[in-house]
Amino acid sequence: MKITKVTKKYFSEWVALGVEFWSKHPAENIRKDFERMLGSKNEQSFICIKNNKPIGFINLAIRSDYVEGSKTSPVGYLEGIYVKKAYRKKGIAKLLFKEAEKWFKAKYVKEIGSDAMATNIVSQKFHKNLGFTKGETIVHFIKKV
Repeated sequence: MKITKVTKKYFSEWVALGVEFWSKHPAENIRKDFERMLGSKNEQSFICIKNNKPIGFINLAIRSDYVEGSKTSPVGYLEGIYVKKAYRKKGIAKLLFKEAEKWFKAKYVKEIGSDAMATNIVSQKFHKNLGFTKGETIVHFIKKV
């Protein structure tokens, strides 16, 4: 098993994993976002390969805008992390996150932010297991005009 930076070599597999993860989003939008990320200096993605098959990824960004709960800027941000169901609870997400921490440290980032829906208890437990502490709780509102 290896963790490697996403390059054009693994682009289509990375997109396929992204479509699995964000299944409610149009695949074309995910492909466009991932394509943009490949050329970005402030975004990085790592992919986990096992037996020549991609089984998970982590998407990262460096944000200069305010990140809820942070005290520094810029802040590293865990934009998404996904491991195929058959490979979960085997430490793969933690390995991906260790690569993320190395990348953020190399970019001189002092804090890492992330988010989860208030109803997603599994994600909240996952974040806690990675060493995250709860930042702020906010409620978003939308009004059509």
